[in-house]
Amino acid sequence: MEIGNFVRSERKRQGLTQQQLAAKSGVGLNFVYQLEKNKASVQLDSVNQVLRALGYQIGVIRDFRPWDQDFTMPRAGASAADAEVLEAGDAGFLPATDL
Repeated sequence: MEIGNFVRSERKRQGLTQQQLAAKSGVGLNFVYQLEKNKASVQLDSVNQVLRALGYQIGVIRDFRPWDQDFTMPRAGASAADAEVLEAGDAGFLPATDL
């Protein structure tokens, strides 16, 4: 799922307008609009502000490979070594537990 689609669906699930989310996260309304449209020019630190306002964080993959190679998530019950490859998920949006 693209991050903009996730932000839009989570914002709506929480009953927030774009303006309310912008105010809650400390970014401009135009930024929220561009983020939800998946514009490539958005700044990652501002994306993180918006996700924190929604109660989420970005998961980071610590497994580096060429951009054109697919990543396969470890299945449930995978070994601890497999799980350690991921810090917080495959570009997933996880509840913010370390904030």
